[in-house]
Amino acid sequence: MFGLAPSHVATYALPLLAGMCLATAAVATIGLGLQYRGQLDWVRHTEDIKGRLTQVFSLVQDAELGRRGYLLTGDEAYARRIGSARIPFDLNVTRLRALMADMGQQAALVELRDLAIPRFVTGNAGGALSRPGELADGVASLDPIRVIAERMVQRQEVLLEQRQTEAESTGGFLILGALAAALLAWFSLSIWMRDRRKSASDSASRILESGEAAHALQESRGQTSTATAGRETLEAQVYQMQKMEAVGQLTGGIAHDFNNMNAVVMSAISLCRRRLARGETDIASLLDAAMDAAQRSAALTARLLAFSRQQQLLPEVLDPSQFISGMTELLRRTLGENIVIETVLGGGLWRTRTDPSQLENVILNLCLNARDAMPEGGRLTLETANVSLDDAYARANIDVAAGQYVMIAVTDNGAGMSPEVIERAFEPFYTTKPLGEGTGLGLSQVFGFVKQSGGNVKIYSEIGKGTTIKIYLPRYMGANNAAPAGEPHTLVPRGNVGEIVLVVEDEPRLREVTVAGLRELGYTIIHAHDGASALLKIDQHPEIACLFTDIVMPGMSGRQLADEATRRRPDLKVLFTTGYARESVVHNQSLAQGVHFLPKPYSLDDLALKMRAVLEGPLSAPAA
Repeated sequence: MFGLAPSHVATYALPLLAGMCLATAAVATIGLGLQYRGQLDWVRHTEDIKGRLTQVFSLVQDAELGRRGYLLTGDEAYARRIGSARIPFDLNVTRLRALMADMGQQAALVELRDLAIPRFVTGNAGGALSRPGELADGVASLDPIRVIAERMVQRQEVLLEQRQTEAESTGGFLILGALAAALLAWFSLSIWMRDRRKSASDSASRILESGEAAHALQESRGQTSTATAGRETLEAQVYQMQKMEAVGQLTGGIAHDFNNMNAVVMSAISLCRRRLARGETDIASLLDAAMDAAQRSAALTARLLAFSRQQQLLPEVLDPSQFISGMTELLRRTLGENIVIETVLGGGLWRTRTDPSQLENVILNLCLNARDAMPEGGRLTLETANVSLDDAYARANIDVAAGQYVMIAVTDNGAGMSPEVIERAFEPFYTTKPLGEGTGLGLSQVFGFVKQSGGNVKIYSEIGKGTTIKIYLPRYMGANNAAPAGEPHTLVPRGNVGEIVLVVEDEPRLREVTVAGLRELGYTIIHAHDGASALLKIDQHPEIACLFTDIVMPGMSGRQLADEATRRRPDLKVLFTTGYARESVVHNQSLAQGVHFLPKPYSLDDLALKMRAVLEGPLSAPAA
């Protein structure tokens, strides 16, 4: 009919049908892309509300700390702190009212605002200023505000989960649509080209048809490239949003915890000054509170360094079974009588080389988490075993090398974790505990330490049945060079005026305190603010016995200073210190063999013990 052979009908019908299907797929892909972008906007909208709610509660806490600080000390700086918190509080509340369409959330926001307003005055609930040193009793605790904030945040988390699920579903369809379009184009072109070869009877027609095929191929490639580029752009936006959420969660948690600790230190010091000015000496409890807050701050910094795998490790060869046995009594006293502790220790256990104090912190952390998962009591099992991780395991865990490992497992029969919680368990400041309970750094610290030690950590859990966390540490194949345990020190060792120490520190306040501490311990001190002046003093004073230097300094680093100083004075002993040493004296993320090192922050007792160990011990090894 119409003078066309069946082969010619197939010749023209197949490209036409393929083009229509390809166009339909392209239109559907573009529509899914627009829908995906809209869903991502709603995800960001929900994230914005959640973040502002958290910030609102943090501002209320800041105002309350300022209010109480003013009432205790009368310091106007605390009153100004209240005012500086009020403006962003009002702005965030106004923005939240505009963002939230849920009338229930709107009402909760009004209730939260009404409860929070009295926190922004330095007097009682009626707003009258109280005299410094008197606490107003018109404002209750923050618990009602915390409950409202938690409820609102939980509502936003539910919405966020729903919207993320919808966006992920649409994203999946988008990828499938782009893939279907590409496969359809390839299939249609394959059939079309095969038909061209069979009907290649007329040279001119063949040339024309080849041109049409090339044009169709170019168009299909362009459409596929557009769809792929759109998908990659949307995926990049989602990744960036998740990365910024993680950074915001990390910085928000750090700021909250450090602000609380600094508030204790500042208030205690302010009160000490006032009492001393009045001739009062009853300041021991205030100094204890300041020291406790400073130690908690140092512990938080250590946890952050552990998570980022930048802490200084002091590895020793140890038998994990003996190590666990030695901790059992400590764990029984710590966990309480309603937790039954069992140990299943493997026979013929291999040794591993790791930092024993950090490993003890990790195991204690895991056991405390297990106790919290069993509020009514339960059974806690500590297990050790030799394991071999094969190539299949290494492929499934790209940062793990196949080989022989020692496994330490902590198992409880508590509440268990959902897959969603397991997926985020190692994130810093992520916690399922209520506000004010737990920092959310415990498991992230475990993760950082194990990874820094060359091992791996896995969580196995089921809701209602319990959780097992397995730590894999590399088997140590070398000789047993573990340091013997020393006798405990009962007295702080002192120096004498004949022992001269050169202190090099670029931070003036810290240099002043360090010099005063060493002089208090009996040493004669010479000090310098940088490497160049330190080398000059070494040349001028050949009687210097020890160089005590910071590592991270502008210009000449502590490591460079030590290298040059020991070149000039081979008999000079060196003690390094820093709060962060990513490369300086740390080799493969462990302390280089034979290097004397005192991590910041340190107490006077720590400094006294370490200084005697350096002066009475052999010469330091080279830093690298």
